[in-house]
Amino acid sequence: MRLPVAAMIPWLACAAPSLAQAWTAPPAPRQPMPFSHRVHVVDNRIGCTSCHPNAARSPVAGIPSVERCRGCHKFVKQDPEQPRLTEEMKPLLAKLREEPPTTIPWVRVHRVPDHVHFSHAPHARGGVGCAECHGEVEKMDEARQVSSLLMGWCVECHRRKQVEKPVERARITDCIACHK
Repeated sequence: MRLPVAAMIPWLACAAPSLAQAWTAPPAPRQPMPFSHRVHVVDNRIGCTSCHPNAARSPVAGIPSVERCRGCHKFVKQDPEQPRLTEEMKPLLAKLREEPPTTIPWVRVHRVPDHVHFSHAPHARGGVGCAECHGEVEKMDEARQVSSLLMGWCVECHRRKQVEKPVERARITDCIACHK
């Protein structure tokens, strides 16, 4: 016997947190060229929104354009103290010399299912730091997913945030907050 979707919702809301515990982080996807967040964020003190300016105000943080990379790498072309980094920059510098410029086909690391309505904007306004969902990206030489982003994981976070500000966040655990 198949249950109607409406009958499954209470079960899913209860089971989702325990289902999130069984998740295993996937390996970092293979990218078209090396890119180290550690080198950019820790070593060179470049903030997240310098490359992902839409993170605080739109549904997706976005992948930086070639023009954004070119903005810095027209000056930064080598690191004499670190020959490995100079070597790793070569594919990027070749891409930046292309006319007209073409996009770098980066492989997306984080994705929520299409039936989930997600926007970075309310999370940023609510004080959720990048690391809460994306982990310590600033320490990563290869970006990888560290949180499941499954419903149970999100629901647990929403419940914790709701306890912090019960009046302002009264509805963040309602289904419609994420499922439109």
